[in-house]
Amino acid sequence: MTTSHPQRHIILRGAHNMRDLGGYINAQGAPVPWRRFLRSDSLHNLDEGEPQRLHFEGLRMVIDLRTAREVRDAPSKLEGMRGVEWVHLPLFDALSPAALAEVDVPDGHPLLAMYITAIETRGDAVAAILARMAQLREGAVAFNCTAGKDRTGVIAALLLGLAGVSHTDTIADYAMTAEMIPDLVADFLSRSRSNGGDVEAYATLLESPASAMAGLLEHIDTKYGSVMGYFDHIKMPLETLSRLQIRLGLTE
Repeated sequence: MTTSHPQRHIILRGAHNMRDLGGYINAQGAPVPWRRFLRSDSLHNLDEGEPQRLHFEGLRMVIDLRTAREVRDAPSKLEGMRGVEWVHLPLFDALSPAALAEVDVPDGHPLLAMYITAIETRGDAVAAILARMAQLREGAVAFNCTAGKDRTGVIAALLLGLAGVSHTDTIADYAMTAEMIPDLVADFLSRSRSNGGDVEAYATLLESPASAMAGLLEHIDTKYGSVMGYFDHIKMPLETLSRLQIRLGLTE
C-alpha cells in the first residue's frame, strides 16, 4: 500500500489537503501515474505564488465541486488564472452535506448516507465531472470541495475504482484526510460554536471514518457489481472511461 508516499501530500501555504492519487497499484499491477489527478480542499486561501507553483508542477485544470454559494463566498484563487482552466461543476448542487446526511441508512455513519445519496441522486453530475476530466490531454487536473473530504472523496473513490485500485487503498486514501485537516476542523467547529450551531452533530460530519468509505464501496459492489457497473448505470460513454483509464495508467 502506498498511501504515505512522500509525493502524495502537496504542501501548500493556504490549503491543507491537496493530495496526489498517483502511486496506487491499478488493475494491471502498475502504479497510477503521479501528477495526473489531484484531490484538494478549498483553494480560496492560497498564498501569493502558490497557484503559479501548482502550474509549474503541471496543473492544467481545476474542477470546483462546491455549491454556487460556496464559490461566491470564497472564490478560488485558481479561477481566471492563465494556463489553468477553472471549471465549476457542483456535485451536491444546492444541497448541503448536512441536508444530505438526513437520509436514513440503517446502522451506518451519517456520512455514509450522504455518499450513497450523492451517487444515487447526482449521477448526471458525476458523469459531467468525469467527462470534463477526460477532456484534459496533458498535465494534472485538481478537483476540490471545501475540506477535500466528502464530495472530493466520492470522486476520488470512483476514479480509483475505475483504475482497479484495491478497496483497501481507496479506503485508506479517504481516511488520510483526518491527518490533513485538524486545523480546518477546529476552525469549522469554532465558527459553528460562535453561530450557535449543533457542534456535536457537525463534528460527526467532519470526521473521515474508514467505515463510511467502506460502506459506499460495499453499496456500489452490492447494487452494481463494481464501479464499472455504476458507470454503466449512469450511462458514462466508454470512450470517456477509456481516456480516464489511460490517464490512470491502464493500457489498452
